[in-house]
Amino acid sequence: MIKKNFWKIIIITLFILLINTKVSKAAISASSKTVNSGESVSISISSNVPVLSYKVTIDSSDGLTFVTSSGGTGAGTATITDAKATGMTSLATYTFKVPTVTTDTTYTVSFTATAMEDENFNKVDPSTAKATIKVKAPVTPTNPPSNNNNGSTTNNSGSSSSNNSGGSNKPPNPTKPEEPKSNDSTLKSLVVEGYELYPTFDANTREYNIRVTNDITKVTVVPTVNNSKASYKIEGATEELLVGKNVITVVVTAEDGATSNYIINITRDREGLNVQYIKIYYTDEVGNRQELLLNPEFSTEIFEYTLNDLSYLISKLDVEVLANLEQAKIEITGNEELVEGTNTITITVTMPSESEEEEDEVLTYKITVNKEKEPVVTLMGRIKNWFNGITGTITTWYAENQYKIIMGALMLCSASLGGLSVYLIIDYKKYSMLVKKVAEITRMNNSASRVAEAPVDLQPEQTKIEEKDQEVEDKIKSRGRHFE
Repeated sequence: MIKKNFWKIIIITLFILLINTKVSKAAISASSKTVNSGESVSISISSNVPVLSYKVTIDSSDGLTFVTSSGGTGAGTATITDAKATGMTSLATYTFKVPTVTTDTTYTVSFTATAMEDENFNKVDPSTAKATIKVKAPVTPTNPPSNNNNGSTTNNSGSSSSNNSGGSNKPPNPTKPEEPKSNDSTLKSLVVEGYELYPTFDANTREYNIRVTNDITKVTVVPTVNNSKASYKIEGATEELLVGKNVITVVVTAEDGATSNYIINITRDREGLNVQYIKIYYTDEVGNRQELLLNPEFSTEIFEYTLNDLSYLISKLDVEVLANLEQAKIEITGNEELVEGTNTITITVTMPSESEEEEDEVLTYKITVNKEKEPVVTLMGRIKNWFNGITGTITTWYAENQYKIIMGALMLCSASLGGLSVYLIIDYKKYSMLVKKVAEITRMNNSASRVAEAPVDLQPEQTKIEEKDQEVEDKIKSRGRHFE
């Protein structure tokens, strides 16, 4: 059972590896040419995907002589390994010597590319391309017909005739052979103004590299054709260069239509690393975040700063750093657990390099922080500081929220007055009845007061009445006694 499971795992693993193996579909192409008898001809081959390494086998027709190759050495075979780190599509140019022919002849050359790897180190399928070389035989001029000395010609009946002027006939001009069209599609020079090509320009070298700084967004490419009847065009953007690789192709077209491509890879550097700002904060006793000012004021060209007279109550500082490149890594040390005296905060900003050959770009900033020593405070001093702190907190709170407090009081008063007004409007009748009741109660109180006070005020009058009554009664009695 264990052996069966083991073989199942092996088969599944191999199947996964076969599925994940990436094979780029590539094809090579070769240029066809037309040349004159006895000349040399150059055939260029290219790939439709960038290639790091390859091997080309040449199978040429009998009669052609392999001369040289820009891509390798050895007759009939050319090999390049790790030709370009970035990959290339123009592979090589092969030169053949054409034999002398008496009639137009066509030769066929086969180029087979094997052992190919693309720029991602993936295997590339072998591919074969064929180029046709047409060789034109030299044109032999046709001799004109001969004339006799007196200019007469013999007709079919044997009689002769002369022209009207009686002079000799001039022979017609021989037909001038047509000159063959040039197949020269090479450049005499290739210049990028202000820069040197790598490698140095050679008509048979078809790919070059230059590097420009980040502030360069435009280049001027100046090709010069080797044959005056050839033409060229520039493909690819020479303006608004992108950061990284930019490909410019100079396509040269010979008089007979044959073409050759010259490739210029322009690498524009990324922007230099710098820091846009450094900010230092601390949190006070009431939780507010306060900023500290660096001395001197921050500048990208200054790498050392100081912070003096830092309160002994502060044990930690918050540091904010902003770099101009998003990929930059920022490391901050020494901003926590601050001690009395001198402290050093170190800020390291690192931009990783794009290749192993280049070093990382690093910027280092140092901030010296001088923290005050904690003062010795007595018990009364601590109590006083506590009250000062409370007073200061309230004062600070009032100062920071003064506008809010005043606006809140005004809004409260306005709301109260508004509510009272609404109440008075809605309950006006109740209010009127209340006023009447208050008035009645007031009148009743006034009447009661007068009744209670009347005996006191009328006492003298009552006494007078009683006295008069007594006097009348006395008179009646006296009269009665008189009549008796």
